[in-house]
Amino acid sequence: MIIRMTSFSFLIMFTFLPNVTAGKVEISLKDKVILEGNEITIKDISTVTGDDEDLVNKIKGIAIGNAPGANSERRINLSFIRMRLTSSNVDVSDVSFNGAESSLVSVESTKIKGLEIAQRAKEYLLDYLLMDEKETTVELGRVPADQWIPKSRDKIDFFVTLIDTSKDRGKIELIVSASSDSKRFFKVPVYFNVRVFEYVVIAKRRMGRKQQLTRENLFIARRDTTKIRGMTFSSIDDLRDMTTIASVQANTILTDNIVETPPTIKQGSLVKLIVKRSGFKIVTKGLAQQAGYKGEVIKVKNLNSKKMLYGAIINSDSVHVVY
Repeated sequence: MIIRMTSFSFLIMFTFLPNVTAGKVEISLKDKVILEGNEITIKDISTVTGDDEDLVNKIKGIAIGNAPGANSERRINLSFIRMRLTSSNVDVSDVSFNGAESSLVSVESTKIKGLEIAQRAKEYLLDYLLMDEKETTVELGRVPADQWIPKSRDKIDFFVTLIDTSKDRGKIELIVSASSDSKRFFKVPVYFNVRVFEYVVIAKRRMGRKQQLTRENLFIARRDTTKIRGMTFSSIDDLRDMTTIASVQANTILTDNIVETPPTIKQGSLVKLIVKRSGFKIVTKGLAQQAGYKGEVIKVKNLNSKKMLYGAIINSDSVHVVY
């Protein structure tokens, strides 16, 4: 009688245990897992045990599918696992299940805030810009959107690129990207408005074409030069001996494209032609056929012989004939 009661007790126990069937392998499903890889296998979401080592290893390596993206989740239930076992030629009758009814899967993820992306771009830009004698303001155009990356922060590499390296003012675009293990996860454009203020030389009054620049008609003041084309001047001494190319209005910032240094000799000027031969020197009158600067070779006409010659400019009225 005692033996029959014990057998009956075991029968009752197995009858009322849910989700458990006799088998060679036992799969204990985990309630929640956080993965690092891109693919989910049975061993990632459960504990697989059994006496048949080959079958255990086979079941562990069965792929369930792709891992969810960053900041996402995927729920896998027992019926889906049974389906994957069957499609992998595993006899489900050889497998018993316990643990959770389903597993919630996510991947290790890092949120990169838009402000952090913008700050990385700004730091790169400030290192690039030359701030010597200029007062520069850098304003962010718009904060980029937050980005999620399916990696831990210590495994993420950031890169910043300046799109146009010739620009140092106005609207400047940079690209911030993030990658891990040679895989790029995002590439975000970041825009800044860069304004430049400088102390520059300015026209005190209106000046006509070819007018000499002097301290009397110039002054220095701080101005926004962000949209100024050409090179500005920070000292009036930099404009010594220069003239205007065209008429200039009062309060105009002077740049290299509206002023020039007059040629040492102008075309049509009377000059002294100097010829040096074997220890003697001949000086005669000539007419400059071209304009030029000191040291340059220009075409000249010998007014006595009417011959065309070439000579190097010595000063404003002398040319050394070279041939």
